[in-house]
Amino acid sequence: MRIGEALWSGLKAWVTPPDRHTLLREAKARAAALLPPGETVVDGHTVEPGERVPQPPKPYRVDAFGLRPRATDRLLNGAERVDLALDRINPFNAAMDAWDRRGEDRSAQWHGGWESAAGRLAAALRPRTEEKYLSVMLLTGGGLHVMRVRLTSDGKKVADAAEPAYAVARQDITWLRDRKDVRHGTHEIGFADGSWVTVFLPLGGWGSLVEAFSHRLRHTDPRP
Repeated sequence: MRIGEALWSGLKAWVTPPDRHTLLREAKARAAALLPPGETVVDGHTVEPGERVPQPPKPYRVDAFGLRPRATDRLLNGAERVDLALDRINPFNAAMDAWDRRGEDRSAQWHGGWESAAGRLAAALRPRTEEKYLSVMLLTGGGLHVMRVRLTSDGKKVADAAEPAYAVARQDITWLRDRKDVRHGTHEIGFADGSWVTVFLPLGGWGSLVEAFSHRLRHTDPRP
């Protein structure tokens, strides 16, 4: 009976999805601990790159958590990319994808070179890694920070590693544009150098973070 209970307990833990809100709270706390002394968190949320923000070219792609992928991992990733490419050129899949995106804005999801503020943020959100992790965006009194927080292999808990991924001074953030017309939680962030990039804030509860940005635009407003 005890063996059966142990097996059931293990199976239940394996199939139970993570509590994403608890995971976010723990990840935010871990990320905040990496801030420079004196920085105070205004708000934060997990962040992902916009769906069609391109992957950075090799010179600008970073190795997260100091780990380089193994040769076998690179081969598997290459096979996945080939499979994805074949899937995209399949006429039936292309037609279905076009139907699903029929009301979606097809304009570019970023602007500026990879060395721009937007380009560096886009690259930070697409690192090279085989680890499970969350990118946490923290808005502070002095700037905007992104921290990577590693998760356990099952993705259900915060692990023992975290690292700074991106930082920009707050005065260099010039606008934030809501793109709920594309997808709820999608926003564009504009910078003083004229660059901008699309990001996605998953889950709920990001409203207070968005409200903390000084210059907010609706999706019907043009980009500055």
